[in-house]
Amino acid sequence: MSATLTDTTIVTPSPEVVARDIAGQHILVPVRTGVAQMDYLYTTDEIGSFIYSHLDGRSDARAVARSVATTFEVDEQEALRDVLDYLHTLSEAGLVLVSRPTP
Repeated sequence: MSATLTDTTIVTPSPEVVARDIAGQHILVPVRTGVAQMDYLYTTDEIGSFIYSHLDGRSDARAVARSVATTFEVDEQEALRDVLDYLHTLSEAGLVLVSRPTP
């Protein structure tokens, strides 16, 4: 499921994942055929939760990185690298759907 991610990549949460916000962390649970896969629980830290909450299907990776840079006061290019790495991790785990904007 490896996809090449760029700054124009748009990512949305997979409909096969249940996400809950608990004490500032997102808990991600894959659900297959209506049954939670409890062997695979994913947790995020504050920045991971922030990124996940901005995966709205409209904002590309660069827009998410801009929000990260502004909110956490980091360099935008560094934020973009980190966002792309995180999105790649989510994609590899099947927790998100990757798409590109139409030209």
